[in-house]
Amino acid sequence: MRTATILAAVLALLAWPVAGQDAEKAKRPANLLTGYLDRANIHPPIQVGPVTIFPISLSREVALGGLLTADEALKKKVLTVEELKSAEVARAKFSNTSKTHMIFLMAGEVLLGGKQNRTLTTDALLGPGTSTILPLYCVQRGRWTGGKKFAGGTTVAPMSVRSKAAQGAGQRAVWTEVARANRRLGSRTDSDDLGEAMKKKENIERLAKIRKRLGPKWPRNCAGIVVARGGKIVSADLFNSADLFERMRDKILDSTLADVTDAKGRGKVEAPTQQAVRNYLQAAYKARFIAGEQRGVGQIYHVRGARHGETLAYEKRILAEAARLERPGRTIRYMLHTAFMEPVIPVKPPPMPAPTPRPPVRRRLQERD
Repeated sequence: MRTATILAAVLALLAWPVAGQDAEKAKRPANLLTGYLDRANIHPPIQVGPVTIFPISLSREVALGGLLTADEALKKKVLTVEELKSAEVARAKFSNTSKTHMIFLMAGEVLLGGKQNRTLTTDALLGPGTSTILPLYCVQRGRWTGGKKFAGGTTVAPMSVRSKAAQGAGQRAVWTEVARANRRLGSRTDSDDLGEAMKKKENIERLAKIRKRLGPKWPRNCAGIVVARGGKIVSADLFNSADLFERMRDKILDSTLADVTDAKGRGKVEAPTQQAVRNYLQAAYKARFIAGEQRGVGQIYHVRGARHGETLAYEKRILAEAARLERPGRTIRYMLHTAFMEPVIPVKPPPMPAPTPRPPVRRRLQERD
C-alpha cells in the first residue's frame, strides 16, 4: 500500500499543467474551454502499440451532478429513442422521462435498432421530462426495415467514423469510413453493419483485454485523454469531471483502439512528449470559440482555427429564490465534454462573397462636373 501511495505521488509530480506562460500570452478572452484547460494537467504517456494515450487530470473540478449516460439511462428505462412519425435516416426523437436527471449523449454513440443502426453526429444534454430531435448518420447500409424504437444499449463508433460524423462530412464519407473500420475489425455483413462489427465477440474480448491491461495505469482524478497515433497527436476527449470520464472511459477507449490492428506494438513508435501535448492543448487558447446549436438543454460551441473540435456546455441561471446564495441571479456555466479531432477539409472551396456594389463610372463623372 505504501509503495502504491509513493508511486501515485511520483506520477502526480510528473504531471504537467496545461496552462503556462506561453498560453497566457496567447489567450483570447476566457471561455469555458480555456477555463477548463487552466485547471488541467498532462500525465506521462501510456503506450498501446502505435497509439500513445496521455491521461489528463484536473487540479480542481467544477462538476455538474445529476447526469446519466446513455447506457445508464437506457438501463433505468428513462431514455427512449424512436423513429419520427415519418421516419428519416438523418433524424430521430430522443426522450428523457426522468423527473430528476439529465442525460448526456455523446457524438459517435451507435444506436441499434429502428429501421437501421445509426450514429449520433453531435453531443447533447436532455433535460428531465423533455424530448428533442437529434441529427444522425446511417452506419448500416441497405437495411430500412424494423420497429419504431431503438433497442436498449449502445455501442460506439471508431474514432475514424466519429470524426467524420461529428464534422458533417456527409453520408457517403461516413459509409466509406464505416467500410474501412469494418475491414479492420474483421467483420463482413450484407449491410456493412458497424454495430455488428463493434459487438462481434472477438472484438469485444480484444478491446476488453486491452482496457484491463491499462486499468492500473490511470492516474487519480483522470478526466480525459489526448491520443497520438504513429507519433502524431490526432484527438482528445476532455470531460467535466473524473466521475463522468470514468463512466464513459470504456467507450472512449473502444473508439480509440478499434482502429488499431496491432496493439502489441511491433516496431518502435516515436511517442510525442508531454511538451508536445501541452502545445497541442494550448493552441485552444488561440482558437475561436463560436456558439452553435442548442442540443436539448445543452449548448454546442464550435472550436475553430488554431484547434478544431466541439464543446458541449450547460448554463444554469441561479434564481433569487434558490436561497442562501451570495449572488442570486448569476449564471453558472459548465464545460461537459470537448472533443478535438483532425479537421475534415472540403475539396470544393467556399463561395466567394458577393462584391460590394459600386455606382456606374458615368454617374461618378457627372457628379464630379
